[in-house]
Amino acid sequence: MKDFIKRNMRPILFAASVLLTILLGVVAGIILVFQKGFPQQIKNLEDIKPVVMTTVFDRHGEPVRDFAIEKRLIVRRTDLPDVLIHSLVASEDRQFYSHWGINFKGTMRAIVGRVFGRDWGGGSSITQQLARGLFLNPRVSMKRKFNEMLLAIQIEKNYTKEQIITYYVNKIFLGGSVYGVEAASRYYFGKSVSEINVEEAALLTALIPSPNLLFNAFRNAKDKKERLTHLRNRRNRILQHMQEMGFIDKAAYRNAVDKEIPVKPHESEVESLGDYFLEETRRYLESKYGDNLLYKGGLKVYTSLDKSMQAWAESALREGLRELDKRRGWRTKPGLTNLLEKGEDITAIRLPEWRRMKLRSGEIVPGIITEVERRYATVRISHLTGKLDAREAAWTKMLLTRILKKGDVALFRLLEIPEGARIEEESNQQNENQPLLRLGLEQEPEVQGAIMAVDNETGQVRAMVGGYDFSKSEFNNATQAGRQTGSTFKPIIYTAALENGYTPATVIVDEPFSYYDAKIDEIWEPRNITLDFLGPLTLRRALQKSRNVVSARLVEQLTPARIVDYGRRFGITSNLQPFMSISLGSFGVPLQEMVAAFTVFPNLGIRVTPYLIREIRDPNGHIVEENFPNRKLVVDRDTAYVMNYLLQGVVQMGSGWRARHLDAPIGGKTGTTNDNTDAWFIGFSPSVTVGVWVGYSIPRSMGEGETGSRAAAPIFVRFMEKYLETYPEKESTYPKPPGVVFVKIDGFTGKLWTPECLHPLNEAFINGTESTEFCRPEEHMRFQGYFDNIPDTEEAAETGAENQ
Repeated sequence: MKDFIKRNMRPILFAASVLLTILLGVVAGIILVFQKGFPQQIKNLEDIKPVVMTTVFDRHGEPVRDFAIEKRLIVRRTDLPDVLIHSLVASEDRQFYSHWGINFKGTMRAIVGRVFGRDWGGGSSITQQLARGLFLNPRVSMKRKFNEMLLAIQIEKNYTKEQIITYYVNKIFLGGSVYGVEAASRYYFGKSVSEINVEEAALLTALIPSPNLLFNAFRNAKDKKERLTHLRNRRNRILQHMQEMGFIDKAAYRNAVDKEIPVKPHESEVESLGDYFLEETRRYLESKYGDNLLYKGGLKVYTSLDKSMQAWAESALREGLRELDKRRGWRTKPGLTNLLEKGEDITAIRLPEWRRMKLRSGEIVPGIITEVERRYATVRISHLTGKLDAREAAWTKMLLTRILKKGDVALFRLLEIPEGARIEEESNQQNENQPLLRLGLEQEPEVQGAIMAVDNETGQVRAMVGGYDFSKSEFNNATQAGRQTGSTFKPIIYTAALENGYTPATVIVDEPFSYYDAKIDEIWEPRNITLDFLGPLTLRRALQKSRNVVSARLVEQLTPARIVDYGRRFGITSNLQPFMSISLGSFGVPLQEMVAAFTVFPNLGIRVTPYLIREIRDPNGHIVEENFPNRKLVVDRDTAYVMNYLLQGVVQMGSGWRARHLDAPIGGKTGTTNDNTDAWFIGFSPSVTVGVWVGYSIPRSMGEGETGSRAAAPIFVRFMEKYLETYPEKESTYPKPPGVVFVKIDGFTGKLWTPECLHPLNEAFINGTESTEFCRPEEHMRFQGYFDNIPDTEEAAETGAENQ
């Protein structure tokens, strides 16, 4: 019997093929008879809503992040290139444009193969594959195959070929969490599917049978070459089929088959840019619209994010926190990981971080110590060798041999990358022929911080960074942390004073002061950070020198309850209490609220409400949500202008001196709390208001001298230097209201200037409140005697929230 079958195999197969063809014809006839009873949903294919990812865009309409369970972007037929359609037809369904739902040749081949236990392909037409993906489970069975055929014929009856292939390319899974050819093209090639070439189209098609083949090759070095070779062979077979069918000529085929497969995803270089901003956006969407719409609804979310400003903010904060951390010295605990102690081969092991490493100056990367001496250490970074000079670790105040040993994994900054150095993707071993990198020693800072930039005109948040590293802590210190504000609250107190009869020239005596607070039944005694008293001071001088006693005197005279009211007018919703300690910024307020409050000064009395989302649209382009600037006049324009001018003085002559060199009219205020626990700087230009907070997540001292001027202001300055390079404001001004006059006064006494008084100052006054008395020389000298005793240090300019 076996010999008979072998001798007659070909006739048997032919007969079986004929019988199967007849059977399929009968089946098709049955389908045509009974198809009217098939589910109505086939006729409403366009009503089936595929899971579509939500895409977030920056202020210029560029995509920056997707929120998705399935990363899918819907593409229209008009945007599908012919090369993609041709590759699909050549590979998946050569009779697509001629059959009416079932590829009989392919189906027959698959059935015969199943009968004889062979894998001769799936045989399903593109329409059958679409039907399976939309309505059936993936389990292989004859029943599913029959239902698949029924559904395919119904789909073909109700829809054109162009509609079918468009549904198909938007539905297919292509690796990881990527669905549809548009999302796949952006992920693998970094461009829209409408821009792909013939070999890229063939590669996408080659992924259909094994979608994760390329995705896994990206993420796992093991068997990477074999995976890429297998995928390349599959792609080239599709290119061959395309040539055979006349879709491409021989020259195009030869050119395409020689092209390499991409070895890493073409993800945007700013993939991790704006993590805190985008997480804040995600939380809002989730809270308002729910998980289903957020992850499956295909929303288009247009934000206020400026990618350049965000990058400047992230860089400024990270560098500022690193500088502060280095001033604290080298941390011996918890210590460095040592690979030798773990039994690893330090010449061959590949650290995960190296996979995404960029070889550019300033980049901070992990490296493995291979040799250490007193004057230098040799470091392996991937296949490259670097040299750490002891001078580049001087900040540790320790010998290299004390802090490093062979096998340690430490962080290094790439200070100099010699010509010819390059990253070799497939190499783990050190290349002795590569030139040496020059390195600096780094450590991960423990201190945290936040920075936020708001457009003064609209309130749109251009940049927001809530911490040093989102991957280590998602807690957003810009919006979620309510920290004591220190002296950054004083401008609100001074604004209240200006609206209640005080002027920049009003003199208040800085002297010992105690206050009985009946609400807490305690005597409260404010102290200056310098632990001294300077006698009579104008409000301008007191604000520039950030004198706590003067601030407390103002609160006493205006009453704490009135200051709370002013805080509310400035938009502060946090828990402010009518206690005297409010004069020293003793209550916790998020950075976001403080930045919004400071927009009152450059906007001359108008407070803008910060917002991140400009507009949300559904997949069809209909507006779901639209936000507009919320501008509210909260302070008289004249008062706000005078306060603005005072805060410019803080930068020019006071604690904000680090921003003095910026080529724009900058105003701002530092803030420091008890024991240097929190450091603040909030500043503004005519177009933008920027706030910085620095401190530990669990409040503790940052160390001696770590004031707002030293710890926070440099971060503001670093950001503004970049900002003003792109958006120069050298010629910008704040328009002076008609109700403000400038009068030349003596800077010490606050009285009208005379030649005998040696410190002239052009001061801003609300019309009718300007000084009327002239300065007397003896009075000027008496005031100057106090100022001669002011220590010439930045610490003396800072505030301390004592006895809160």
